[in-house]
Amino acid sequence: MYRILIADDEPIILAGIRHILDWKSVDAELVGSARNGAEAYAMIESEHPDIVITDIKMPVMDGLGLVEKCSTAFPDIVFIILTSLAEFSFAREAIGYGVSDYLLKTELDEDVLRTALEKAEAECERRRGYREVNEKGDGDRLSSEISNLLLLRNISSDTRNLLSHSQVLSSYAFAAVAYQFPSDSLEKQWSADDYRKLQEWEADVLSKIVSSMFSSSYPVIPSSGKHTVFIYLISDIKPETWQAVVSRLDSKIKSASGMVTGLDTALLSTKVFSGSESLKDARMDIEKLLVSYYLDNPSPHPESLDVDVVFPKLELSIGSKDSVGCRFSFSQIRDAVKNTDHSLSQFEFSCSALHSAIQSGLSSLGLSESRDMQDAFEMAEFISKRSEVLLFLDDAESALLNLIESAGGTGGSIADKAREYVLKHITEHISLSDVASYACVSPGYMSKSFKRVMGMSLVDYINQKKVEKSKEMMRNGEDRIADIASFLGFRNIYYFSKVFRKVEGIPPTDYIKKITGK
Repeated sequence: MYRILIADDEPIILAGIRHILDWKSVDAELVGSARNGAEAYAMIESEHPDIVITDIKMPVMDGLGLVEKCSTAFPDIVFIILTSLAEFSFAREAIGYGVSDYLLKTELDEDVLRTALEKAEAECERRRGYREVNEKGDGDRLSSEISNLLLLRNISSDTRNLLSHSQVLSSYAFAAVAYQFPSDSLEKQWSADDYRKLQEWEADVLSKIVSSMFSSSYPVIPSSGKHTVFIYLISDIKPETWQAVVSRLDSKIKSASGMVTGLDTALLSTKVFSGSESLKDARMDIEKLLVSYYLDNPSPHPESLDVDVVFPKLELSIGSKDSVGCRFSFSQIRDAVKNTDHSLSQFEFSCSALHSAIQSGLSSLGLSESRDMQDAFEMAEFISKRSEVLLFLDDAESALLNLIESAGGTGGSIADKAREYVLKHITEHISLSDVASYACVSPGYMSKSFKRVMGMSLVDYINQKKVEKSKEMMRNGEDRIADIASFLGFRNIYYFSKVFRKVEGIPPTDYIKKITGK
């Protein structure tokens, strides 16, 4: 069971959290509660919790101070921050300390806490998994210390001494394999489970390649909680051949990933460093490379993504069903994402704040998140590029506006507009973006919403209607397959015949024979 500690200076909050859910149902047990950060830290030293749920503002030592202190002394601990919308600017400082989630006190209920704990438990396993790869039960602290290198704000002298003594840092470099997950298309909609499976396969591919090429390599936990990068510290390197080795490693990863997962990978590597005194520079270099990958351009000094003022306004707009205000809030967030050279961690924080504001606004209307809204935020866990953030914002905005405008309905109006567009343009080549634009929603939202309402994918619906139209033409005497395929916007006869057979069960030529008797 996961060991949980709660820290909050308000007795009613402490009592509420203790009794808000059945802890055993989430594989957890409460090991204690504290009224301030100093008391919590003392209990952490004695109870060794896996997860700490802490208020951001407390006397003696606040939540931020507690998180910062534990980031060095107890980097394994996963934190959940309790806050209010007004405190998000303050809470932003905790981004670099491995915080798992941010929860609004006013919206804290059983489902919200359960979801946050499941996410925190997954993060616990992620960190444990990195440590266990090389430990082999021999009690050696080395692998564990190395895995934490990017999570720690400050490297302790004890850690430096251990690394120096082991000679791991005599000649070393960081190498990160970043990758993008495939996006939705007319033919294929991806789920979070699909992405998790691809991530597992990619982890296996990289483990085999790295271990085969290097005798001394250690997995390192990314500072971001996203699932789109694997980082290794590679030791015992010859500086003069490092670039050639990197090129060979990159080629092997791209080839294997292409065959196994189909993911588009990018290998990011630092230069070769030497000595524990160079560790700070090495960490800065790999983080800069990751930020540049996320932004798609070099940015040596990431800026702050200052959108905190937007969230209270968005909450009010939702509460008053002000669609124009909601659109304006999303446009402000979108502009900030486009024009600010921020880090992926900055987006993570803002995503949590956005989710909390939406949940709070919907709650004031007596509404809950739609399945489409939940999907949008679940898929946000797999973002690796700023361009993907913009697509996520489009999906979240579409899901929110549809929910507000339909007052908690099923989203059937979106499916109605999609069907209307398909029937009007049945003789044309129809794309997902065309249908989404007609319905004034994002392509990602369109594909998922249509399938949920109709029970079939949009491409299957389009093909079904095109085949129905082709059968009508055949019954009216048209027997030239090439002319039918061209009229209905198919690329060629082969593709039309393939679609017809899939829908009807027989080739179009056999159908013509069937109705004509020839």
